[in-house]
Amino acid sequence: MTEVFKTHTKKAINEAVSLLNAPRRTAKFDVITAWEALLAANCPKEVLSHRRLLSARAEINEEVERQTHTAPKFSKDGKIAVFRIHSAAQVHPVIASRWAGHLKSSKLEIVLVANTGYLPDMVNFSCRIARCARNRDPPVNIISSLKAVAELDTTDLTRRMGESFARGHKEASGGIVPVKEFEELMALMKVGEKPDATEGEGKEKKAGRKTVEKSPQKNTLSNYFGKKA
Repeated sequence: MTEVFKTHTKKAINEAVSLLNAPRRTAKFDVITAWEALLAANCPKEVLSHRRLLSARAEINEEVERQTHTAPKFSKDGKIAVFRIHSAAQVHPVIASRWAGHLKSSKLEIVLVANTGYLPDMVNFSCRIARCARNRDPPVNIISSLKAVAELDTTDLTRRMGESFARGHKEASGGIVPVKEFEELMALMKVGEKPDATEGEGKEKKAGRKTVEKSPQKNTLSNYFGKKA
């Protein structure tokens, strides 16, 4: 790549890569357009002006913007943020990367975006390490974390999810699993359940409550107005 960067700028190459990736992310999975554009180009700048590639990227950007405002739910331990979307486009990895850079929490480790609209009866999901968790010790390992959750199951969930579960690498993983099995995985994560209050938190809340002492006075207004003349 050193020789390439001497001839072309990094900005032009990165832009070209972004444009060439766009068509495959669309609902049409238009891989052939990107392939033809790449073969026809003599340099990265020629890719940058390709109308169909520009149109595909605009389409993906619009879909990402439409889907990215979904509110997350968290696992009971607060380590995993789960976003659910329904899109025919392959935007779940993009949204996972975007939210991984924005969400912050002392407990948060992984951002998971699940897409129920990409393949029939399947859930495509992408996971990214939250930026706030990148320097944790020990380091966050997405694959290990996902497998640890699946192993909480007492049946054969891991086998039923198949080889497409927890694939990729430790910092950017995901999978493609049937809807039923994905919901079982979410149940094991206890997504949406409130965390248990720690002993310290319980004492703090109790100490912060205001108590109203009972007045020793027996002659009250109700007694006064209730007396017969």
